[in-house]
Amino acid sequence: MKQTSFPLKTDTLRTPDGAFGGLKDYPFAANYMLVDGMRLHYIDAGQDHDKTIFLLHGQPSWSYLYRHMIPDLVDAGYRVIAPDLIGFGKSDKPMSSETHTYGNHVKWMRSFVQQLGIKHASAFMQDWGGMIGLRVLAQEPGWLDRLVLANTALAEMNSLEKFMVPKVLKFLAAKAGKPSLNTFSNHINYGNWASYFKHSTSLEVGKIIQTLTTRDLSEAEMQAYDAPFPSEKYYAGPRKMPQIVASELNQVNADWQKLKQWNKPILTLFSDKDPFLAGQGYDLKFQQNFSGAAEQPHTTIENASHFLQEDQSRQLASSVANWLQQTAF
Repeated sequence: MKQTSFPLKTDTLRTPDGAFGGLKDYPFAANYMLVDGMRLHYIDAGQDHDKTIFLLHGQPSWSYLYRHMIPDLVDAGYRVIAPDLIGFGKSDKPMSSETHTYGNHVKWMRSFVQQLGIKHASAFMQDWGGMIGLRVLAQEPGWLDRLVLANTALAEMNSLEKFMVPKVLKFLAAKAGKPSLNTFSNHINYGNWASYFKHSTSLEVGKIIQTLTTRDLSEAEMQAYDAPFPSEKYYAGPRKMPQIVASELNQVNADWQKLKQWNKPILTLFSDKDPFLAGQGYDLKFQQNFSGAAEQPHTTIENASHFLQEDQSRQLASSVANWLQQTAF
């Protein structure tokens, strides 16, 4: 749906279209859908192809992250749908941080999936794209027949963990104070991440993305990551997400249990230089808890940081396409 005239919801902002003019390597037509009264943007490329793959981004990125993977996947014979989360990219941005709950992001993405009506698709999920997308899959098990997970997490927690983990994360963020971008770059950890996004008066998103890649981004590419957020008024989404990593744990546990019943093929492609997740065993949790992950060619993507789509886009697209073909998708 290419309609752009959706009305703007109260207490919601819309980044002017002019902010996205002339983006490097991003020639894709804009599509929009109304979700909970807000305009959600998505790329829909290769519409002539029968098989669909969804590409879900996280925080603080947007569908620009997939600009190099999309053409390769279309060339491999797939329809590619890459939405922008509400609060990010070209999608509308609620101004209140209270609106950006974990449950709301799941609700919004589930509405998008339901309205598209595409079943038996595949998906590549990274960062919050996985934390949100996996819960959508738990609630809409017919949505996907194949799943690729990269640098993301979702796991059940026992009663002690449910009590302790939120407190520990809150302590780490408070202990970090108000770190600068330079402080975060030199000491990449959860506390500095959460506190930078909470307190910084000017979020340098492009430079943040650069700190979490192994490839040198151009000025134009970093500016493209800054484009969705022309002023502090637009920051509510990226500010809030680090604070809700360990929230709604009862619902997360319930969705994790539902996911365990989903037995379609799963592939993990985690990177070797992710300062948050590399070597922490999150990929193993998916491999060990889901029957569809058994005997799959799980791979560690080398020389790639957290935003591995920037570092090894061609390898990722090739690995995904080859695996989908191998599993007769």
